[in-house]
Amino acid sequence: MMTRRAKGEGPVMNAVLADSGRLSSSIHVATLLALLRAGEQSAAAAFNRIVRRMSPGELSLSLSPLSTLIKDEERHDSVLAAFGSVLPPIALGDSTTRGFFRRLESREPTVHLARVAALDACVCQVITRVLACADDRVWDSRLMVLLSNIRADEARHVRVTRDLARLLGADLALLRGIDAEVRNGFARLLLARAPAFEALRVDSTRLVTLVRRER
Repeated sequence: MMTRRAKGEGPVMNAVLADSGRLSSSIHVATLLALLRAGEQSAAAAFNRIVRRMSPGELSLSLSPLSTLIKDEERHDSVLAAFGSVLPPIALGDSTTRGFFRRLESREPTVHLARVAALDACVCQVITRVLACADDRVWDSRLMVLLSNIRADEARHVRVTRDLARLLGADLALLRGIDAEVRNGFARLLLARAPAFEALRVDSTRLVTLVRRER
């Protein structure tokens, strides 16, 4: 199933933020978008690698949904990049962040799929908290619409990716173990960016707790 284009998504590409000067927290918005883009890029790259490593039999079962997932992730990254182009540049070059995304990779398709599903679930929770706490004086309404649509897409990605992992042989214990591992790793990335989330009125402690599923 193809994803519907978000209302207003096309014009956003040309006129990203109507008045970025009014965003006193632009650096913090940029930090969030950079992290989201890293997740989108990582997922798209992962799906492409998974496709290349699948057996012909696995590919016959998985190519169509994986192709749709790749297109979604690349589209998300492109539109987030357009918004980010009017904000301060943020580089995610620290070793912790690079290491987290690098460790998601596996030569075993079921493991790789399970890790990407867990990553997308984390992204959903981050966006949910950001939207719940969003301040209209900081957030452009078009960006909020975009994030809401990305969240809906990512929730579907979680379901599709987990289903594919199970179809290829992953059991519940494997999925749960990988989910916990990825959530803990992603939580550390959030902790490192706690000041940005706090500036955006997101309780970073609560966010990390939710991502880790501690309660």
